[in-house]
Amino acid sequence: MTGIIRPLDGLERVLRYEPDTGRFFWLVDRPRKTKAGDEAGYKNKRGYIEIRYNHKTYNAHRIAWYLQTGHDPQAMKIDHINNERSDNRFSNLRLATEKENARNRKKGEGVTSKYKGVHWYKRHQKWRASIGHAGGCIHLGYFEDEYEAHLAYCRAALRLQGEFANFG
Repeated sequence: MTGIIRPLDGLERVLRYEPDTGRFFWLVDRPRKTKAGDEAGYKNKRGYIEIRYNHKTYNAHRIAWYLQTGHDPQAMKIDHINNERSDNRFSNLRLATEKENARNRKKGEGVTSKYKGVHWYKRHQKWRASIGHAGGCIHLGYFEDEYEAHLAYCRAALRLQGEFANFG
């Protein structure tokens, strides 16, 4: 889905959502052999479930939020707590600002450490821990042990990011 927020009104008449499983089912027959009762949605290239209806594409997690709460999340993000983009169980979804949503990211690929917030600092020949906060980067220290550096990151993440802290 693009950055455009599309109105969700009316989807409750054509879709049934199971909050315990995160799955959607059509309530009406659809073109091209899709019948009422068939599962709705497909996984896109980025791993999110999308549902096409009336020539529009919707992110399933946004529909789930709307169908459960009756409120369109509009400019707010819907965060997948466990980072699994296709897991649309309602217990796995929460409203978040863009910054809160960004805090809940997994460890980046191709970094030197197996832990989030840690990388090998060649100049000092030690593990460096750091965390992004308020548009900048906070240096947490240099460590002989990779895991000790990660613990420093975890403590800082809890303090600075609260419930949106992700330890990778």
